[in-house]
Amino acid sequence: MNKKETMKKNESPWIDGKITNISLAAVTLLGLHGRMIYRSKSMAKPTTIFNANIFDAKAKKIWFGDLEIERDREALTSLCNQIGSIYILSEMDGRFLEKVPTPRTVKNTAIVSVEDGNIAYSESFATMVTLLNERMEKAAAEAKASKTGRSRKAAATGKGA
Repeated sequence: MNKKETMKKNESPWIDGKITNISLAAVTLLGLHGRMIYRSKSMAKPTTIFNANIFDAKAKKIWFGDLEIERDREALTSLCNQIGSIYILSEMDGRFLEKVPTPRTVKNTAIVSVEDGNIAYSESFATMVTLLNERMEKAAAEAKASKTGRSRKAAATGKGA
């Protein structure tokens, strides 16, 4: 069998090529696909999804790139209002596919769903966000206590802060 017999004309042999159809509405609202929002992952917020994949209700990938759910909330809800329900999958779930996903698979795999203009987190994503927020609050409190302790010690010794 030759290549022409095994593939339809101009059809990509890669799953991603078969399911990706970048949406102009998504690009207009979120920016160019493949965007990076932080130079360093250490700058990320708890609701950051690196290399996120946005799918529509028909299981077509309409955009991919870094998302910060809280920062992009308005854009995501506007996109949903324009094209219908959207589902955000992690890089591993939305990029490295072994077969063409069904709408049901996309919906069940989504870590964030935007339906009827409402954003909902999956249980696992919500848990991760809560844990990261708690860790950040604890680190901030420890840093403040440490700074306060140094200030008191400096005042007591007369050496300044």
